[in-house]
This record gives sequence, structure tokens and C-alpha cells, in this order.
Amino acid sequence: MTDTMKRFYGSQSFPREMRPTAVALGVFDGVHLGHRELLRRARDAAARTGGVSVAYTFEPHPVRVLAPAECPPQLTTAEQKLLLIERYGVDAAVVEPFTHEFGKIDPQSFFRDVIVGRLGAATLVAGYDFTFGRHRHGTIDVIEALGSEYGVETIIVPAIFIGETLISSTLIRRMISRGEVNQANELLGRPYSIEGTVVPGRGIGRELAARTANIESDNDLILQYGVYVTRTLVEGRKYASITSVGDNPTFSDAPFAIETHLIDVEADIMGKRISIEFLSFMREQIRFGRQEELRAQIARDIDDAREYHRGFYPPPL
Repeated sequence: MTDTMKRFYGSQSFPREMRPTAVALGVFDGVHLGHRELLRRARDAAARTGGVSVAYTFEPHPVRVLAPAECPPQLTTAEQKLLLIERYGVDAAVVEPFTHEFGKIDPQSFFRDVIVGRLGAATLVAGYDFTFGRHRHGTIDVIEALGSEYGVETIIVPAIFIGETLISSTLIRRMISRGEVNQANELLGRPYSIEGTVVPGRGIGRELAARTANIESDNDLILQYGVYVTRTLVEGRKYASITSVGDNPTFSDAPFAIETHLIDVEADIMGKRISIEFLSFMREQIRFGRQEELRAQIARDIDDAREYHRGFYPPPL
């Protein structure tokens, strides 16, 4: 329909003139390769019927509202999720504010009033394990039955595998929490990333001959503590970098910090918004007896990261 995805907050704000629609339904945390298949099916259905492709999602995560203690950390912020959905080419995204009241809607009312009534769906695309409605009674069988009742084509996307590995947000979270970012990135179809604002640190990096930017992250903490090869996005440019996540056990009073060092770049980025892409886990945190030993290890880490990034040298800021 357009080159720029339109955003709507609440299904009641979706305009009638954008109907009929092909709706991809899901939470879309991480927007991994399985989610991308849902979006692709919606785009294809919209192209086939002359309609508009729509990603319909929820914020916050329904489990965060209904059972907060059971809600897993999210792979993406709400804004990251929408930017990724936009990258994969749907015409519009509808973000439904999820509340306790909304969670009480029965499956038939949700399908009739929201999917058909507000969104004007001619096609509904959902994953094989999606559930919706009060007490999660809206199973795939219910979706197909309601689609038949209301004249909506239903497309159920089966489980997506890479080799023998089932792609899921749960598995990706587990991989990232173990430092297995290479494997997680394969399932995501992109590097796992966090974003936030550069804030003042303790200045230790300068003492260790490796000036770092301390990021106050917008993302839920998932990463295993350690040192990673990364790329850092600053004002539209990507730079080779190395990033430490943790509390630096060499210093007994060191607080938790995410510190990234731009390799071979000297720049003042204090207060700027940055995004860090995690490419590979290098090592766990090490407690050193002397600061000189830590300085030598950091120098080796930077050399190893520079070798990883070989050929990727950014222009100066």
C-alpha cells in the first residue's frame, strides 16, 4: 500500500477506508524468523486480495498484565518491535492496549468485534500455537471455526525450524541468557540488540586505556554477564565495538553496567541515544588481583574484537 507503515494505537482507531485487511495476529516479541513468516503471509494475502496488510499486536505483553510474576523478560521494547515489523513490509500495525478488562473478552466477541468489526479482516494469519480470549480459550481450532462462521480466510502458520531447532521467543531468550548470541541471532534473523542513552560512568575505562560509553538500557536484562563483540549504532552510523555486561568483579564496589568501547574511534557521545548489536560472546567476567592485569586483558580483548571486525572500519564521528 505505502512505503511507510502506518501505526494505530487501539483497534478502535483503525480507519474503515483501509479495509479489507489481511491481519497477522501475535505478540511478536523479538520479531524472529517465525514472526516474519506470519508477516510475509499477511503481505501475500493482501496482495492477492487487493487489501491492506496489518500486524495486530498487544502492549504490554498479556502475561505481564494477567500474571506478572510469570511474564518473561521481553526481547524487544515496544518501539523496537514496531520498527522491526515495519522493516518487514506490512502496511500498518495496530497496537492494542492490553488490560485486565480486555483480557476478559470471550473469543467469539473478540473475533466478531475486533478482527471483523474494527479491522475488517478478510484474511487472518496466526501461528500454530497462538491462543487468545478469556482463559486462552481461543485456540487455533476456534480461530478456524470462527473464520468459517464470519467468512474470514484463516491461514495457520506451522512451526518454523532451522535444522532441528524450533524457532521460538522462549528458546531465543534462553540462548541469550547463556551468552549464545550467535545461535540466537540465527533464529532472530538479525543481531540481538539493546538500545538506550549514554550516561556518566565511574571513569574507570579511561584509567584502563579503553574509554567506554555506559548505556542506560531501555531493554529488559537478558544477557549473560561477560564480554561481547558488538556493533554500536550512533546517529545512523554503525561502529565496530566491544561491550562488557556485568559488575566488573575486579572492583569490589562496582555496580552493574553495560559499557561499550568503540574500536579505533575517539568521540564524545555522552547523552546520545545508541543501539548495541551483540555478535559473539568472547569471555566471562574475570576477577583480577591487580588493575594492571585487567588493563592487559582488556587490550587483548580489543585486539581480538578488532580481528573479528577486520575489514569493518567506520568513518570517524
